[in-house]
Amino acid sequence: MAESAEHAFLSDAVLQILENTSESRLYAYKEADRKRFDFACDLATNWKRAVSGQTLWKHNEGIDKDIRMLLSEAESDILVYVARTTMKNKAVLYEAISDYKKAGLADRLDRLRVFWVPEDFDADSESHRSLVYSDLENSLSRDLLLAVVLGGITESDVASFATWSGMCGLSLSVLAQVEASGFDNYTKLGKRMGVGVAPVKERIIRLNLTGFIVRSPDPRKSGTIYEVSPKGYALMDLCGRLAAERGKGGHVDSGLRHVCSLLGIDPRKVDLWPFMPDYDASRDGGLNPHLRRDTSLRLAKEINDALARWGVSLPDPHYEIPGLDIS
Repeated sequence: MAESAEHAFLSDAVLQILENTSESRLYAYKEADRKRFDFACDLATNWKRAVSGQTLWKHNEGIDKDIRMLLSEAESDILVYVARTTMKNKAVLYEAISDYKKAGLADRLDRLRVFWVPEDFDADSESHRSLVYSDLENSLSRDLLLAVVLGGITESDVASFATWSGMCGLSLSVLAQVEASGFDNYTKLGKRMGVGVAPVKERIIRLNLTGFIVRSPDPRKSGTIYEVSPKGYALMDLCGRLAAERGKGGHVDSGLRHVCSLLGIDPRKVDLWPFMPDYDASRDGGLNPHLRRDTSLRLAKEINDALARWGVSLPDPHYEIPGLDIS
């Protein structure tokens, strides 16, 4: 039986959203051919995630089969289900999920992401398509891209990191040092960076509490007590991309602009911060007090000072999937 226009639109929209945001270069995207599913793709940063998904529109009786087929898929890391919102559909989904929990298979549910679409969606209506695409883009971006692909980084994470008190640029520099050389003790790290133990210790504690670094599972084997988490890598990649885009007046590509909007960052402020009237390089912190809590301006100064003061080399990510060139 031929699929409906709504079914086709929703399946295509998921892939289009993931592909468009990959223009940020914070991850690589490649459409995949997993014939059991309505859509599939591979996403990669310094790891690879296989995504498989199903779309349910007209055939309500298929929801139980779809969910069980998705959850039985062993090769996919992320399972996406896009479904029409009805009470019956939600009830059947709840029953299927409850059965998995009762059977002791709740761990399989961690991979599943469900996205509901209004039941009166009409793919022949341009306004309907625009609204549904926008809603789907927002939910996919937050519940899949940020929560999974970019390590769970949030707007509050970025705001907290950017506005920590103390020497500006040190937080990003310590994070980069842990990534490059690992961490064994505060004294050695401080000597490598040419700074005292106290500020380095404070940054390590903060980075650990906010999840940008995590304890190494085997310090004796890895040679480091802490290692950068997926969230920490996402932050460094983001800072690297913003640093590489300086000089463009904030006119970054649409994918990077979209990720920045999700994280409360204005690329224009990141790029143009030294030329703003309220910037004063002779002042401690470089910004007048009422602007020091501005996430974009403080992140800009964190990046600038990490590069200029601490000599950090930030990555400008270029992730690839075999068979895919994202240059």
